[in-house]
Formats: sequence, C-alpha cells, structure tokens
Amino acid sequence: MQQATFAQAVGHYFPQGTRATRPLGGYFLWVELPAGANALEIHRKALELGISVAPGPIFSATRAFGNCLLLNYGHPWNEVSEQAMRTLGRLIAEAS
Repeated sequence: MQQATFAQAVGHYFPQGTRATRPLGGYFLWVELPAGANALEIHRKALELGISVAPGPIFSATRAFGNCLLLNYGHPWNEVSEQAMRTLGRLIAEAS
C-alpha cells in the first residue's frame, strides 16, 4: 500500500516526463526525472531542506543515471511525507 501511495505522489507532484518504476524487492521507487534534471543537484538542494533522496549516480561506477533518484517509502505516509514529495516535485520542476 505504501508503494502505491508514494507512486501516486510521484505522479501528482513531480513534473510531466517523470517515470517511476517499482522494483520487486525492498522499499524503494526508482524515479527517472525529465531531461535536464540533475539528480546530484536535486539531492543537494533536498538535503538542505531536510529531505533525503539517493541520487542515481551513486549506483554507477561510471556516474550514469544522472537524471534518476531512488526514493525510500519504508516509512508510513503522513503529512511530512506529503510535504517532502511536494517539495521534491518543485525542486525537480525548477531543475528541468
């Protein structure tokens, strides 16, 4: 259920052109951002606001996945989660 809630929030708050995939294991969504978005920059800005996301390049020895984020949905959905997703969506829209 949490996976579906977070995936719906990606669709609602993140800009058009964002794609989320749901890995079969774990508590994560892999999110491909629209062209032009820099995951490392979004990661830095999100951390400044107290939001933790994993930028795609940390999962690649060649620094691939520069426009991808890994989101953890292991915590129950609440107002803090919703505000974080809303803020991430704004940061991504500004970066795209």
